[in-house]
Amino acid sequence: MDAILQDLKYAARALAKSPGFTSVALLTLALGIGATTAIFSVIHSVLLQPLPYPDPGRLVHISATDLAAGATGIPVSMTKFERMQQTRVLGSIAANYSLTLGLTGRGEPEEVPAERVTLDFFRALGVAPAMGRGFLPAEDQLGGADVALITDAFWHSHFGGDPSAIGRTISLDGKSTTIVGILPSSFRFPFEQPEPQIWLPRVFEILGLRPAQLRAGAGFLSVMGRLKPGESIASAQAEMDAISRAYGQELPGNADAGKHGLIVTSLEENLVGGVRASLIAMLVAVGFVLLIACANVANLLLARATTREREIAIRRALGASRRRLVRQLLTESLLLSLLGGGIGVVVAGWCLPMFRLVAPGSVPRLDEIRLDGAVLLFSLGICVLTGIAFGLAPSWQFSRRDLHDTLKEGGRSATDGGRGGRLRRWMVVAEVAVALVLVTGAGLLLRSFTKLARVNPGFDARNVTTFPISLPASRYSEPAQRASFFRRLVDGVRAISGVQSAGAVTYLPLNGAGRYVFFCPEGRVCEGIGKDPLVSLRQVTPGFLEMMRIPLLRGRTFTEKDTQDSQRVVVINETVANRYFPNQNPIGKTLRNSREMIPLEIIGVVGHTKITSLSAPEFPEMYLASEQYPWPTMTLAVRSDSNPQPLIAAVRRKIAELDPDIAVAGISPMEKVVASSVAQPRLVSQLVGAFAVFALALAAVGIYGVMAYSVTQRAHEMGIRMAIGAEPRDIFRLVVGQALRLVMTGAALGLIASLALTRLMKTLLYGTAPTDPLTFAAVVALLAGIALAASYIPARRAMRVDPIEALRYE
Repeated sequence: MDAILQDLKYAARALAKSPGFTSVALLTLALGIGATTAIFSVIHSVLLQPLPYPDPGRLVHISATDLAAGATGIPVSMTKFERMQQTRVLGSIAANYSLTLGLTGRGEPEEVPAERVTLDFFRALGVAPAMGRGFLPAEDQLGGADVALITDAFWHSHFGGDPSAIGRTISLDGKSTTIVGILPSSFRFPFEQPEPQIWLPRVFEILGLRPAQLRAGAGFLSVMGRLKPGESIASAQAEMDAISRAYGQELPGNADAGKHGLIVTSLEENLVGGVRASLIAMLVAVGFVLLIACANVANLLLARATTREREIAIRRALGASRRRLVRQLLTESLLLSLLGGGIGVVVAGWCLPMFRLVAPGSVPRLDEIRLDGAVLLFSLGICVLTGIAFGLAPSWQFSRRDLHDTLKEGGRSATDGGRGGRLRRWMVVAEVAVALVLVTGAGLLLRSFTKLARVNPGFDARNVTTFPISLPASRYSEPAQRASFFRRLVDGVRAISGVQSAGAVTYLPLNGAGRYVFFCPEGRVCEGIGKDPLVSLRQVTPGFLEMMRIPLLRGRTFTEKDTQDSQRVVVINETVANRYFPNQNPIGKTLRNSREMIPLEIIGVVGHTKITSLSAPEFPEMYLASEQYPWPTMTLAVRSDSNPQPLIAAVRRKIAELDPDIAVAGISPMEKVVASSVAQPRLVSQLVGAFAVFALALAAVGIYGVMAYSVTQRAHEMGIRMAIGAEPRDIFRLVVGQALRLVMTGAALGLIASLALTRLMKTLLYGTAPTDPLTFAAVVALLAGIALAASYIPARRAMRVDPIEALRYE
């Protein structure tokens, strides 16, 4: 212990004597270790931390799949869920779906995210109310009492943590609902964003679906279960396959029979599976940055150790063993690494809140990210490994120097052609190779994101503000009431000063939500639900398509004359027209919903719009007149060239005039909706791009350091060359050529590695090949330019070497 303390004291004094070297090394390590710690904290919270429920490894998620189309993650129908409840493999199985409720009677109307769940939902999760009780079997039946569980956060924000909240009533969508329980403060449900605050029973009470649709296999439920002890996902999958086959035989006419199956995955995989590849890509990128940082610091130590050769030789002459010298030098590098890591942890802690701000909604469990004990332990391990990594080579190199030669040289520096020079050059080659891999990956991601961002969504999002509105079922149970409200609202908003146009739609493009139905086009034999083709369905008010500037290609759009008493009409998109009416004019032809078989006359054809994401392929889509098919939940969209804040206030007043108890929340510019659809690829490309820039900067510093040191060490050689007739430009070419050789060697190695590694990024790229030649060529050219820039100053210095002074020095 005393020897270790002595080594630490000596290491601290040695580092303090070289403040310039120490500062540069600490900054390099702090940024490398800090970035690694920050990304690992995200990986740890999102991918490695178990779900916040008892025995989470036994929790599974079950979704439907269309085997013919290869579509997965489809919601499960109520009829199929009832069959799934006969499970023998799962100890409990539950279902839920999300909704938004209007909270009134407590000041300003408020929209609250909520969830309807089955009776076994909280039992399956292993969660019990902290106060009060859960749902009773009678409350989960048709006609059951209106009761609710609330979260701890809602309890404190709306009741101030008053225990008497149990038994009190609140008005939700106009219904008086009794609070029967409060969930624990530790309870989280990261599967919905924003997280639900109110929980209700009776999942079969879904607004917009009639009992006939529920019985026909309409999917709307998210299903999860808890495996019995000793059972596996494989056994659960086998049971669900059997249930699907029996269901198809029992109800062959249902929408989710036949080619529709069930897929069982872990509940955790269902949550984080979509971001796993992106997070691993970021961790690999930041790992490359750390490798380059280690190589840079190792080069600094090698250069610094050259000036300490005489000191090391004297210590060996006085009896110090090679093992003792290696331990001392490693102690210095470990102390340097630990100090840099400490600063890096502070940097990581500072970065995490910023990470939450720039990536809301793009990464699940983002609010759980923190620097806990496991992350700090990881950071400590990284510090030790990096300290050994960049300290081992200098320690080994200079403990092996010949004692007599070093003392005989009197401390004169060795030439650059020795082992130390070769090692430094190979480290630069390694830096360039790793940097090329990282920059190539970043270039592919940036090129992919640029192409994705340029995709035409099919509409003009500029100057459009959206207002989601849900009408309470208790006061708007009749279709005519819903149609009247939205008609008067759109007319009133159009009269607001500065409003250019307005309209309403059931589901905004690119927001991830939607409704799909089976349909039968004219001229095609109708096969029925589950066999006919699928089409995306949206109800819109007159003027919405024009307001969004979705191009009209043929016919007309909806007008005020398209009412309940007129012919049922439909507007289709290009995909429907091209796929089902090729080389024909579809205007005047009909479509039929596979369930009701009501003929809908095609009155217009509009351009494609992106339904779920900018990268999604074109999909059949049709629009219905909201007057003919009123829907209780729609989004008002307003195009205006005026200031958004006065517009929002004016629209709020107009809604309050029509119904003061309707809450309006989630107001957002349409441009934000578009931006949110590419939030995850943007985040990955930005972070990996930032790491690539840092890697390039470190590589440039490494090239500059090696070339500057080489020029200093080769002053005698330069003097001889110039004395026998070499021109300054010859010396310039010599230095720059050496730098380019190092870079080209590293680039060749990096290209080989990149061709292998970038293929793993295929799932992260859009419209860009993993071996895109333009990106590879641009990266090599960039590195060559950096090599020229980094070697320019050392080369200029070499040109000014005085031959007489250099020879006299020797």
